[in-house]
Amino acid sequence: MPVLKKLVLSAAWLAVCAASVSPALDHPVITAPREMFRAHRDKFLAKLPPGSVAILHSAPVRMMSNDTEYPYRQDSDFYYLTGLDEPDAIALLRPGAGDGKRYILFLRARDARREIYEGQRTGPEGAVAEYGADAGFPTSDFQGSLLRMESPRQGPVGGHLAGVDRIFLHDGGDVAWVEKFRASLDGMRAREVGPSTVVDAREILHEMRLVKDADEVALLRRAAEISAKAHTLAMAAAAPGRYEFEVQQALDSYCLSNGARRMAYPSIAASGPNSVFLHWSKNDRQMKDGDVLLNDSGAEYGAYATDITRTYPVNGRFSTEQRAVYEGVLAAQKAAIARVRPGVAHDEIEKTSARAQTEALVRMGLLSGDLEKLIADRAYFPFTRHGVSHWVGMDVHDPSRYRTPSASRALEAGMVLTVEPGIYIPANMAGVDPKWWNIGVRIEDTILVTPGGSECLSCAAPKEIADVERAVRKK
Repeated sequence: MPVLKKLVLSAAWLAVCAASVSPALDHPVITAPREMFRAHRDKFLAKLPPGSVAILHSAPVRMMSNDTEYPYRQDSDFYYLTGLDEPDAIALLRPGAGDGKRYILFLRARDARREIYEGQRTGPEGAVAEYGADAGFPTSDFQGSLLRMESPRQGPVGGHLAGVDRIFLHDGGDVAWVEKFRASLDGMRAREVGPSTVVDAREILHEMRLVKDADEVALLRRAAEISAKAHTLAMAAAAPGRYEFEVQQALDSYCLSNGARRMAYPSIAASGPNSVFLHWSKNDRQMKDGDVLLNDSGAEYGAYATDITRTYPVNGRFSTEQRAVYEGVLAAQKAAIARVRPGVAHDEIEKTSARAQTEALVRMGLLSGDLEKLIADRAYFPFTRHGVSHWVGMDVHDPSRYRTPSASRALEAGMVLTVEPGIYIPANMAGVDPKWWNIGVRIEDTILVTPGGSECLSCAAPKEIADVERAVRKK
């Protein structure tokens, strides 16, 4: 990037780049309709009480090194309501707006110099036409607009917070902005103006985001379709002597060349001794004959994530011990997925998987004793290490609650979650025969709760043993 430097590309490097480009999209590009964001706003506004407003700030730009920024990723809650993928933006939502301006956007002003580097900004002028706002203003006007408000001493002086007694606030993770905003709010209160109460807007938004609408499901389904095909290609890229990053490249490049702007999380390609680490991401080991490879990767599509894990032998044939572990994990996943339907408590997925995994560990001789006592004592946990389900949506770990005040949350149609049991046996694990060492297996899919049960969005990625071995051997 600028400062501009001359770059010489070798013929060999150009050939590699050309070979990695898909000649045509396997999955036509789809985008979120503007009506989706409007529906989210209308639902959110309906949940705000009289005398309140909501103020949401965009995610800040984050630095990667020196003067180099990370690729920008909008705050999920902000995007959920606006569809806007720009920094330095503020959304003001006013449920009782007497002037009809219920949704106001404050956006960066147009800047010819900056746009040479970054591309054209929306600008306040585009807030209405492009993002459905009732009005648009420069971000620089936001603080001043709040100071013009109702004062018991000064009388009516205008402003967006006139008559407001409660703010639902979300800072988008921008610490500097929220500190400045709260200082302004304290100054207002010192003059006996301004809202008396500030509430975290995420309490409402995260509940809303838990149940997906049809447009969101379409984006989640596309993310899963692309990622599942990419996992199949990644299997064919695994072989003794190759590196973990070659498998990652096969998977990530397919996703990016089919409309995914980014991966939903750093891809995990963990072979041999690395397969027992839950979030290995260095992906720098040379794979060896006899290794299993645990590949946990998923694309983000239209700001919606998927989460898939497949485990396979890099030589195309599971060993006896690898097969036994794999069969136990697959049986646990199938049993847990079978429990997914409306009305079932979320923790039933965990309990079902725990029982099946414990049964498998007993069959393999890795645990012994009374089954019920082993389950009650969580004797399986040194081998399984993590929960088996989390929400998926705009974040790969969507932030909605898993429990009501009194119980595990009941599943509803439109919820999307993972089912991901695993068994991990590191080297030198006490009391474990070395023949089991360095076997880590996780099988994970993204599941949609439907009115009649569930739909596996990602099951096009092979996971039956014969299909997995065949996919790896297909060079």
